[in-house]
Amino acid sequence: MHTKIINLTALLALTAGTAMAQTPAQASQDVQQYNQDVHQLNTDVRNNRADMKKDESDAAHDQSDINRDDSLRNADKAREERDLRDGNLKGAAYWNTQRKDENAEIRHDRKDLAHSQRDIRNDKTRLSKDVKVRSHDVAKRNRAARKI
Repeated sequence: MHTKIINLTALLALTAGTAMAQTPAQASQDVQQYNQDVHQLNTDVRNNRADMKKDESDAAHDQSDINRDDSLRNADKAREERDLRDGNLKGAAYWNTQRKDENAEIRHDRKDLAHSQRDIRNDKTRLSKDVKVRSHDVAKRNRAARKI
């Protein structure tokens, strides 16, 4: 019984090996197809990296805008406190309104920045997956090229 199982597995392995064997023409076609796939993935990776760098630059500019608005808001707060200290209630109310407007703008900008940073993280994930797929396609191409 044991020898029958070994003989059957050997026979199965032999038939599977011959079924999987490729002719040089098929291997050549596979290499060409993998080359096209790798070329397309290289283009995608380059474009994704460029887009990601642009998005990161935009996010950095957004952060600098937020920092600038923060400093303006703090200056408005200082003016409001100065006017309150000097007894100028109308001026203090004006600077309070200005500060509230700045706060609303800062909140909006921070929300946009958070969305941008999430998109950048997703782009990095997608880019790493593209690089991984490209590596697998290069390995497949190289295996097919060895059969030529």
